[in-house]
Order: sequence, then C-alpha cells, then structure tokens
Amino acid sequence: MKKITVREIMKLGPCDRYNVFTVFKLIKFGKTPLEILDLPISKSDKFWLLLRPEYISERNLHLLACNFVQEVVHLNSDSSVQAAIDAKRLWVDNKITDEELKIASAAARAAARVADVAVADVDAWAARAAAWVAADADDAATTAARAAAWVAARVADVAVADVDIETKQIEMVRKVFIDMGELK
Repeated sequence: MKKITVREIMKLGPCDRYNVFTVFKLIKFGKTPLEILDLPISKSDKFWLLLRPEYISERNLHLLACNFVQEVVHLNSDSSVQAAIDAKRLWVDNKITDEELKIASAAARAAARVADVAVADVDAWAARAAAWVAADADDAATTAARAAAWVAARVADVAVADVDIETKQIEMVRKVFIDMGELK
C-alpha cells in the first residue's frame, strides 16, 4: 500500500495544529492509510486526510457515507429516511437518475423538518443524515462522507447509543482500504 508523505499532507493545507514538524513527528517518512488510522489523533483529523478522492474512489466515498448513516437510521421511523440511503446506493450504481436522487433527498429533508417540530432530536438528526447522504448528485463524495460521519456520530451522542460509532466508522474506512489493497 502506498505511503502518504509529509509533503502530500502539507500540500493539502492542514490546520495550524499540524505544522510540518508535528506531521513529521507523527508519520516520519510516510505512513499507509491503515497506519494513519492507528495514529493517536482524532477521528475527524484522520477522516480529513483520508476521506478524499486522492485516496478513496468517489464511489467508495459515497458508499461509506451511506454506511455511516445506516448505523443510526433506525432511530427515525419515517420510511423516506431509509429510502434516501437506498436511493444513494442505487445512484452510485447508475440505477437511478440524478433527478430521482433529488426526490429521495427532498423526502428525507421533509422528514427532518417534521421530526424537528414533532419528535426528539434523534429523529431529526437521523433524517438529516440521510438527506445529506442522498444530497444532490453535484455534492462531492468527500463532503458527503465527512458530513455523514459527523452527523452519524452526533446522532449516536444524542441517542446515548450503546455502540461506539467512531470506532465502527474507523473500521468501515479500514475495510475500504483493505479491500482496495492499495491507494486508487
């Protein structure tokens, strides 16, 4: 598996916390994505680096977004929420059109608005997560994957879920890299 270098990371423009010396201290002369997933840094920093089309195909980024949200979608009983995730998976495989995806996304957004008014925060956040995943086809895969990871983690926080969603998400990303065998 190809190693990601300090130079590559610095070109991406990390936040001030990660200057060239800090990055070098963490990865020395390079680390593979699997090694980066094991670094003692936050999940959001790992995902900032790895959830991008330079390292994971856009198709896999979209599917990761679906998988992240799938972990919490059961917290909203509105069928349009699951339908939005299903629609995104179909769209990724070119089985539905951009317009059909927009319709599914709009339905999930509507479910989020209903949940905002009528139900608990968990329902609303689960619906929002599905709406983001099924967002218009123009949305970048990177944005969809990062947003889905963040929202799913917030849903789990609100629901006081028994599951460590962040650990599950890291393992989902690890599986993508293992299945790829190397960087795309």
